[in-house]
Amino acid sequence: MNQPRIHISWYIVADIVCCLFTWWLFYFLRTLIYDYPLTLPPGFYLGAFLYVSGWLSLHLLSGAYEGIYQKTKITEFIRTLLASLIGCLFLLFFFILKNPQSNNIRYYKEFFSLLVPVFFVTLTVRFLFLDIAKTQLQKRKVFFNVLLIGSGKTAGSFFESFIKTNEESGYTICSFLNTNGNSGLQLPASINKYNELDKLREIISSDHIEEVIITVEKTERELLTKILQQLSDKDVNIKLTPDAVDIISGAVQTSDVMGMPLIDVHTGLLPSWQKNIKRFVDLLISIIATILLSPLLIYAAARTMLSSKGSILYKQERVGYKGKPFIIYKFRSMLEDAEKNGPMLSTEEDNRITKWGKVMRKWRLDELPQLWNIIKGEMSLVGPRPERKFYVQQIVEQHSEYNYLFKVKPGLTSWGMVKFGYASSVDEMIQRMPFDLMYVENVSLLLDLRIMILTLATILKGKGK
Repeated sequence: MNQPRIHISWYIVADIVCCLFTWWLFYFLRTLIYDYPLTLPPGFYLGAFLYVSGWLSLHLLSGAYEGIYQKTKITEFIRTLLASLIGCLFLLFFFILKNPQSNNIRYYKEFFSLLVPVFFVTLTVRFLFLDIAKTQLQKRKVFFNVLLIGSGKTAGSFFESFIKTNEESGYTICSFLNTNGNSGLQLPASINKYNELDKLREIISSDHIEEVIITVEKTERELLTKILQQLSDKDVNIKLTPDAVDIISGAVQTSDVMGMPLIDVHTGLLPSWQKNIKRFVDLLISIIATILLSPLLIYAAARTMLSSKGSILYKQERVGYKGKPFIIYKFRSMLEDAEKNGPMLSTEEDNRITKWGKVMRKWRLDELPQLWNIIKGEMSLVGPRPERKFYVQQIVEQHSEYNYLFKVKPGLTSWGMVKFGYASSVDEMIQRMPFDLMYVENVSLLLDLRIMILTLATILKGKGK
């Protein structure tokens, strides 16, 4: 779809310009506070670089650089206000600690001389982008394809309400998947109509679907589960029509950009700010660990090279986030050509494992190269362990809910690894699956921290295998 959508990079460029302007303005206002002529000290440009980097990082963590067309002015106002307060308070304490004075009244004046311009300049630019985005949606220059799933009766009722309330939202129902085969529903000829639920994944790809609205009754649990399983690894937003109980219980997202009461299905998804913090922590810990453990990495690499013939690193394709394949890295713990006869899972007494390989597995040293996978963004510190497509297909044939694990990035460690451990067969993978599904359903930063602590305890006790 060739649409003139506002790319997030313009948002970032605008923030950089705002930062540079407010940094200069801050120096100008300081001359009024301290009553001295405007001059640019030697550290002005270095300070500007650190200042801009700090604000961009803060905005990134707050989720400012996601979904321009899904933002509202109210949420943008609150997010910008909170980010401005946090950033300016940090600078206030930095200046106070750096140059303590008996009377800090000037620092408070500096605080407001920075806070007010930063907040209003940034917010003004953000609102300008939102106004442009709203105009594009109203003029249908930008739109989002919606797939409606349901029976004729319920879907028809929803479609009529949708048309009345979404004339200028940019959301367009371009496809309809009938779940009961009833052809009595009258829809415009421009809407693609389907009757086969098994082709749901193909429909999303061929019709460029970005939003899926499910109107089946929640009493049809088996049908709803089947639909959600097929959507588990698709990069689409999923919404359900609510009933009275959902509305009373507060499950409905009242700020929904579609203007209608809908329930967001966000299995495995963290709020934007938590997701960004999780990624920041992944990067920070991985980089620091790589530096601090570099002697150990070099030693492990040397021992692996001397332990037996073959390469130091073992590379293997695994299924990752959204079902996309990626190459995982490990120190080779087995003999060369250990799988020359096809994929084989290892057992605790596997004679293919080298003597040094057993030591590495006990202390999980063989997993350390996956820090590079984390830095690249293919994995996270915590998440379900990735498996090969060969085994994933076998598991999905028996338990299609396994697809839910692809809603989050695979991890170096997981709840399943802590509670169950390594799986040496497909049956054991299936036994471990409920723990990882529980993680996906309850993912949070606190849960990640708990899993990392338990994993570290396991490693220190040498209980790996």
